Amino acid sequence: MLKKIGYGVILWVIPYVTAIPLLPLMRSDLLFFKAIMVVEGLITGAILAVLYFLRVQKDFLREGIVLGITWMIVNWILDYVALLPFTKMSLARYFMEIGIEYIGMAVLTVAIGYVLQKKLQ
Repeated sequence: MLKKIGYGVILWVIPYVTAIPLLPLMRSDLLFFKAIMVVEGLITGAILAVLYFLRVQKDFLREGIVLGITWMIVNWILDYVALLPFTKMSLARYFMEIGIEYIGMAVLTVAIGYVLQKKLQ
């Protein structure tokens, strides 16, 4: 479980840190800024998912579900602690604009787990 949480933290840190130099873009073109963040998150998530699943030997679908849920929760917690105070965004607004995007991480890991499970049956 530590590896799942650790990868979840890495998945959050990389876009968060790289967003800092892009803050002027956030003010001038919010949609472009968000698009960059989504793409960066997907690339980072895909790389981390591949690295994670290379070490999984069985129960791929279960691992994908647990990994995706873990990553969502880790990212929500880190956003709550570090992003929401900075943006002064309400929790409801956060989930409508940012938090909902983390569901995509779970979809990615569940899909990988599902395919691996089917291929090895």
